[in-house]
Amino acid sequence: MMIRNYEPKDEKEWVYTKALSYLFSPFFDDMSREKDTFDEDIYQSTIELVAVEEGKIIGLLDIGVYTKDISEQYTYHPADKVAYFSNLAVHPDHQNKGIASKLFKEAEQRLHDQGVNALAIFTRDGDAANYLYKKWGAEIVSTDYLVVGTPKDLPDFRFGFDAENKRLKFTDSQTKKELPYYLREGTYIVSQKENIDLFDVETVYKETTYIKEYESKK
Repeated sequence: MMIRNYEPKDEKEWVYTKALSYLFSPFFDDMSREKDTFDEDIYQSTIELVAVEEGKIIGLLDIGVYTKDISEQYTYHPADKVAYFSNLAVHPDHQNKGIASKLFKEAEQRLHDQGVNALAIFTRDGDAANYLYKKWGAEIVSTDYLVVGTPKDLPDFRFGFDAENKRLKFTDSQTKKELPYYLREGTYIVSQKENIDLFDVETVYKETTYIKEYESKK
């Protein structure tokens, strides 16, 4: 197996590998159809790696290094140079073989070479990913909950049809006023666990943000 820089010709295999890796994970809804890109107004540089075996991509890792202005204003850990862990995926047939750690080892050396002060990692529930981030020395700085469901106090509405104007019509059942839209179901970010009780819940994912600090390069 070898680790090298991502190249444009890798895009199709990159997408397949990420999709298969995420399919049965807490990130099942992140189904990219093309390679994620980094906005040059936000990131000053990137680390985009792939793990290749017998000519096939079996793993990938993306990290973006924020510009100085954004790094200094970064919510979780302001610093001179902050990096954001964007993607990490290993093909299901090649998991539990240390590929993710090898990708991260290469990326971390590049972070060191660029003088990065801190790496921000965002993830959801999942023993494998959280185990790795802790193993790699990252510290939890924040947790929240991603709730898929409907607020219990959502106003009642009447669902109707305006035949004259050939459109749907939504009306507040109490005020009788027409509504411009209605929320049937959605995804909400909840910062305190006890507030999950405000929803008729379909699914809840615990989200975790990690920070790994690095000594400034002298």
